[in-house]
Amino acid sequence: MKLGISYNVFDGEELLEKSILCIRDQVDFISVVYQEKSNFGNQCDPNLLPLLTSLKEKGLVDELFEYKPKINQGGHFNESMKRNIGLFLSEGAKCTHHMSMDTDEYYDSKQFKFMCSTIEEGNYDSSACQLVTYYKNTEYRLDPMEDYYVSLIYKIAPGKTFVGCPFPVLVDPTRRMPAGNCKIFTREEIEIHHLSYVRNDIRVKLTNSSASPNFQNIDKLVNYFNTWEYGKQALMGGAPDKFYNIKKIEDKFNIK
Repeated sequence: MKLGISYNVFDGEELLEKSILCIRDQVDFISVVYQEKSNFGNQCDPNLLPLLTSLKEKGLVDELFEYKPKINQGGHFNESMKRNIGLFLSEGAKCTHHMSMDTDEYYDSKQFKFMCSTIEEGNYDSSACQLVTYYKNTEYRLDPMEDYYVSLIYKIAPGKTFVGCPFPVLVDPTRRMPAGNCKIFTREEIEIHHLSYVRNDIRVKLTNSSASPNFQNIDKLVNYFNTWEYGKQALMGGAPDKFYNIKKIEDKFNIK
């Protein structure tokens, strides 16, 4: 197996380097498909391009690709386009397998190594695992954990792209390819650690998220986040916005 991973990047760049370091020694090729303007026409942080250049110079990223969004097509269209560009970059690097990631996704390195060997030995076409979602920092997670999945490694095949097709478990439509022989991992085998509400500036994430049209009041979400203290519920955007219980756990990643 020659594994390629592509990161979909506009914001959350402060999380990117540590995410890469979780997986770099198991991955043959890493690309970043980035935007200087969001799917809603907002400008990226001025530090984004210097950071990406630095990661490439360090050897943590192999290829950078600038994507210019079609603003009138909406967030999900542009996300799908970026994920497919990442897939094509992995194909161009002669990878046999591909995985799409975002900057706020972290893995336990031992679990990630186990996943890679399981995919290769089982000759699986696709795979998925469940999430642990964090709020404010990596000490605090949603409780109970979500009954939701993220697709992991896909075997690359001619004509196989991210097309939002049916998938055996509930997965983001922009991360679905034909599943074929699919391995669904248990939480004990591997989980994705989703730093969904861990940001230097949560407003940038909420304003530019593909889901932002569903958020009822971004100012309310930002103010609640900025003044939140442990002992209170977490408030997260959705349709409708929703409160979640929080559990304090061992901090594996030390992201403040």
